[in-house]
Amino acid sequence: MEDRRCFLVDVKSVWEPDGRLLVVEGNSGTIPFDIKRIFWVRDVTKHAQRGQHATKKTKLVLIPVSGSCDVAVNDGFNETVYHMDDSSTGLYIDAMLWRTMKNFTPDCVMMAVCDRIYSPGDETFENFEEYKKALGETKKLP
Repeated sequence: MEDRRCFLVDVKSVWEPDGRLLVVEGNSGTIPFDIKRIFWVRDVTKHAQRGQHATKKTKLVLIPVSGSCDVAVNDGFNETVYHMDDSSTGLYIDAMLWRTMKNFTPDCVMMAVCDRIYSPGDETFENFEEYKKALGETKKLP
């Protein structure tokens, strides 16, 4: 199995006289893949968690457009929690990494930029034990 990675990426931020411009471009540095899909999560109810799954093939970058939340990423052995509160920083998450978003502020809008179109059905592991079983020999996060 190839290495699975999770790391922070810089979103291009340009300060202009009338405000700040943030730029996301595919396959050119910000996002390390061609962009095929974009979606966002907002209005998350108090104490709710989102995600709680691992994608089988989809790679993505999570970018907090406003507000903040914590993103816990688990490789089957270790968990790392990222506090996402800066729209100029995204979180790249490879396929086959379990992710859970939690501790949302009321104003949080989390955008996801993906490398593939969503394909319902056999796209995700929704059960952590099934995910761990599918990993077989898993390499730990760097």
